[in-house]
Amino acid sequence: MDSVLYAFLWFAIALIAVVTMKFAGGWVLLPVVLVIILAFIAGRIREGW
Repeated sequence: MDSVLYAFLWFAIALIAVVTMKFAGGWVLLPVVLVIILAFIAGRIREGW
């Protein structure tokens, strides 16, 4: 994947996380962040470092 596309994806994900936290409360953020980190690691491994 392109690094620009990755940067845009991360920006969008961060924005969604902030909005979700605002509406649903902070307790939602922890599992969301964990899933995002795991998905990122899995994506990097699949592409190759």
